[in-house]
Amino acid sequence: MTGLSYLTARSDLDLLWSISEERSIASLVKGLLRLDAEGPVRLDGELELPDGAAVNWRELAQNGNQLLVKTMNGVEVRTRASLFPMQVQPA
Repeated sequence: MTGLSYLTARSDLDLLWSISEERSIASLVKGLLRLDAEGPVRLDGELELPDGAAVNWRELAQNGNQLLVKTMNGVEVRTRASLFPMQVQPA
């Protein structure tokens, strides 16, 4: 589509989104799945979590409880529930 020689029909589009709240994930992942299925290029990418770590959106779409998360210090496995820990409001 771009005419750039280093891109091929097998190239994908890598994207990164910053997500600050858990409720945004479901609609974003659903939209990405639709765009990936119907669009002209394969989508890849990650969602940046509030702590700066990132998780692949395809892995989130699979609804597993254990997720591979990339951090500045390496890679770790986290549970889905630990991605957005509840913030305690001051009394």
